[in-house]
Amino acid sequence: MPDNIGDKKYCTPWKQKVLTYDFQNYSSLGKEKTLNEIENAFSVWQIVCNLKFERVFDGSQVMNIAFLTDDEKQNAENNCPCKLNNKKSGALAHGFYPGNSTLSGDLHFDNEIWSDQKTVSGDGKFNLFSVAVHEIGHCIGLFHNTEDKDRFIVNNINPPLTVA
Repeated sequence: MPDNIGDKKYCTPWKQKVLTYDFQNYSSLGKEKTLNEIENAFSVWQIVCNLKFERVFDGSQVMNIAFLTDDEKQNAENNCPCKLNNKKSGALAHGFYPGNSTLSGDLHFDNEIWSDQKTVSGDGKFNLFSVAVHEIGHCIGLFHNTEDKDRFIVNNINPPLTVA
């Protein structure tokens, strides 16, 4: 969790430079499309910061990726500080900040609202890649900019990430 959470001044970054991840399950897009969209999102961050993301298959991952159904969202809300309910809160997904929590680095997505199309189709689905890029930003320690909710505050990590 962020240090000084009340003020959200900064977040303690990951000690390791290689962050491992694995999938608990896959989105409604199916396994291959889900893998493609999420791995492309990790690539965006890998290009611009001093972190590497690597998928593992042995249960040793620090980042768990889950796509939650309506029933799972109900259960997750008891253990999860973010409400994943697109209809009520508008939350499509959330990424947990670095820290010592068992949820640190995890990514939770609503299961049923994704598209791999780069344009808005009007069917109420959202581009998984774009949302994943945003949420991974939280997983590496970035907060929203208070003046512009669509932008991150890059200098809130102590010590700072190296950004290219």
